[in-house]
Amino acid sequence: MKRIFDMDGPFARTLSAAADLVVLNLLTLLCCLPVVTAGAAVTALYDRVIHLVRGEDGRIVRPFFRSFAGNFRQGTIFWLLLLAAAAALALAGRGALTHASPLRHVVPAAAVLLLAFSQYVFALLSRYENSLGATLKNAALLAVGFFPRTAAMTAGAVLLWAVSLRFVRIGVPLLFLFGLSLPCYVSALLLRGVFAKLDNPGGDASADDDRNQEP
Repeated sequence: MKRIFDMDGPFARTLSAAADLVVLNLLTLLCCLPVVTAGAAVTALYDRVIHLVRGEDGRIVRPFFRSFAGNFRQGTIFWLLLLAAAAALALAGRGALTHASPLRHVVPAAAVLLLAFSQYVFALLSRYENSLGATLKNAALLAVGFFPRTAAMTAGAVLLWAVSLRFVRIGVPLLFLFGLSLPCYVSALLLRGVFAKLDNPGGDASADDDRNQEP
């Protein structure tokens, strides 16, 4: 029993991680309110969650806003591109449903692929100094090259939102507290090995640097 409540035990670490995720989720939602700033906010969220997963820096608020400011330009540009793509899919989906087109099956699949791709983009923006074009290219290559992880990341996010919206009374508070930060945390866990390979190709995966130039 004493080990369960030990400050360095798994129970205490789990509570601490959950509290950090709540704080990060609320910060991200707050910074997403102007809508146009959502890209920078999600990039900052990935930055902090990746650090938490790697056990590097437990600070939350100040580093979050520092990453938010540092990635504002590229994060915002990609977010606007993402919104345009989502709007195009929404229009295509509406037209497909209206005319009973075969595209009604293609559009949801394309939306899932867009979600999968965007997770890699935001993660790469948060961790590597690179041009947006190179980041988009690398995100596409990683999404395909690590397809099992891509599928797991995307399925986790879709499942959380689907279940939460199905059971609204419990789900809405859950989304308010963990809707963005928990899927990002799962993604960061799955991407830890990917980043280790990128940071140290052919080397020790445990000795990767904090921020590197991506190949």
